[in-house]
Parts: sequence; structure tokens; C-alpha cells
Amino acid sequence: MIIGLTNQKGGAGKTTISGHLAYWLSQRGSVIVVDADAQQSSTNWMKDLELPCKTMIDPDDLFDELPFLAQQYNAVVVDGPGSLSETTKAILARCDLALIPCKPAGLDMHSTSKMLRILRQAREMRGGMPYVGLFLNQAKKGTVLLKDAQRALSEKNTGFPLLKTMIFDLQVIADAPGQGTTVWGLNGATAKRASKDFETLFTEALGVMTNGKG
Repeated sequence: MIIGLTNQKGGAGKTTISGHLAYWLSQRGSVIVVDADAQQSSTNWMKDLELPCKTMIDPDDLFDELPFLAQQYNAVVVDGPGSLSETTKAILARCDLALIPCKPAGLDMHSTSKMLRILRQAREMRGGMPYVGLFLNQAKKGTVLLKDAQRALSEKNTGFPLLKTMIFDLQVIADAPGQGTTVWGLNGATAKRASKDFETLFTEALGVMTNGKG
């Protein structure tokens, strides 16, 4: 399967989620990360995690090579760029599941609405593919912004499922890539909490495909 992490807005957490997802999947089968972001943050992080990674930012290369990588690995995780470029469209043209991290903040919510338009177009062109899962990332408990974001991103308003699991704004998550590890490799109660949240999120996300929804 090919899983694309996409969102127009930089800083939404695509790389952090991609790396943790790839590590989690690597405990269950073979996985490769495709770094489609010009900053190549995933490429450096995957070296530390000793996971296969391929840098690929040309949209034509992505379109041609992603299916071949999917034949060689159980899972391909694509870390998309922070833009609605042809690269993003190529990812959506090939992925089986598009995961969209959304920060509960005004500017991020506005950019997400543009992403949803591109997703609808991709699904129309591909006869309902890819499956889509929106989720809240870097959330802060009990805030008005969080409640507003949950309302704005509800399936009723977007046409796409909003995953129940959200990832909270924890420093341990931001620290992990810089330390060349994931939250599973860090100690402490906060790391344990983040690990549980990631596992719940990824299980729910894969369920979108299993259940045929999204």
C-alpha cells in the first residue's frame, strides 16, 4: 500500500507523522519512506532510524516509480511537500490512503480547505480513490480552537472522515527527530503517552481502508 502524508501548509507535521508511521509499520513488515519534500528532513531522519528512504521530488518520477516501490515493500510512506504543487497531485494520483494532518489554527484551517478541493478532484479522477483520513495534529486540550477545528473538519462539513484520534502538542514528539529516534525510543510518561496516541491513530487510519470508508 502507498500512504501519502499531504497538506498545503508547511509545519502541519507531515514529516513527524511520516517518520513515526514508517517506524511503526516497519515493526510489522517491510517499509520505505519516499521523501517528496525539497527540505529532505525525512531523508536525514530515516538514516538515523536505519529505514530505507528515497528522495523523489519530481512529480513524473513519483507517478512512475511509486507503483514499483509498492511491489517491493509492504508499505510505502510518502512525506509530501508543504504546497499544492504538481508533486502533491502526483502523490494523490498514486496513493491508496491520503492522511491529512491539520493543526487547529486559523491559517492552517484555511489552507486545509484548499487541500480538500484537490482531494475531491483526485477522487473524481480515480473513481473514489484514494481513501482519505483527516486528523488533528499538535492539538491543545480544552481550547476553543480545538473545538472549532473539530466542528469545521467534521465529515458533515468536509465529506471526508475526521479520525477520532488526535495527536497532541507534546515536546517529546518534536524532540524525537532531532535525537535520531521516535517516541518509542524515548523514556518517560509523556513519551509513553505519545506512543499510545500514535499507535491508536495509525490503527484507526489503516481501518479507513479496511472498512472501505473515506
